[in-house]
Amino acid sequence: MKLINNKKKNDSIKNVAVLGLGKISIELSKNLVNRGAIVIGFTSDKERSKILKKIGVKVIDRNGFDKVIKYCDSVIITAPPNELGCPIIDKYHEFLSNVNWIGYLSSTGVYGDHKGRKVFENSYLKPTSKNSILRLNAENVVRNFAQRYKIPLCIFRISGIYGPERNIIQQILSNSFVPIHKKDHFFNRIHEHDIARVLGSAAISSKCTGIINLSDDSPTSQIEVAKYAYKLLHKKLPVVQNYEDVRKSLSPMSRSFWESSRRIDNSLLKKRYGNMIFPTYKEGLNNIYNDYTNILSTKL
Repeated sequence: MKLINNKKKNDSIKNVAVLGLGKISIELSKNLVNRGAIVIGFTSDKERSKILKKIGVKVIDRNGFDKVIKYCDSVIITAPPNELGCPIIDKYHEFLSNVNWIGYLSSTGVYGDHKGRKVFENSYLKPTSKNSILRLNAENVVRNFAQRYKIPLCIFRISGIYGPERNIIQQILSNSFVPIHKKDHFFNRIHEHDIARVLGSAAISSKCTGIINLSDDSPTSQIEVAKYAYKLLHKKLPVVQNYEDVRKSLSPMSRSFWESSRRIDNSLLKKRYGNMIFPTYKEGLNNIYNDYTNILSTKL
């Protein structure tokens, strides 16, 4: 595997490791490769691995990662937390101490319930779900590691992710979406393309530090989003369920979503990285719907 050894010379080509090549890795990798970066990472998903290799990602075996990390300039950690904090820091800490920048993907879930009020990067953190508590613990583990080795770190707190392969339109068409209403419940979301654009830029510049809310401009209720999606599809909105009536039948993860209401402020994000590609759910769903109809028309 040929990487550019930027530790010996000032080269414009960046070696970027994406640790946890999950669902957002395809769009992120495309963005990084288009910026001229050499992207490396690992995944156990064979189908995703094939797609990533076609994009130009150097997909390596987990056990061989330590041999190439010393050449990486930037590291983006997308792997979920575990009981110990961050599994990437736990396993590869001795090899990550010389990188120039770390980007860590966390969740706006760490803010917990703010009763529908606006939430900023310095707002009080009060996670209640197990996953959000683990996220916050992982943030602290990564922050302590970065401080110890004086590595610039940016923590990106991400809202609900949607994109071409996971969205409400897909759920409606597969008859798996159940419209639920809870009074004064608000949440934000973020399109995969916007995540890729911001992370790609941050990894190449290696200058972004601190905490950034990676979220769209429009905190809304689920019903608002659902109504718009059904209208796009020219379908009638089914009977809306009241949250209190269905709460006990929901999974713990679903309940944690409904028990937390907040309006994420993304002013800092736009100040550093400009306006969003998809500033609200409307632009994002329009794009997904247009792609869907284009694919459908080619099959007719």
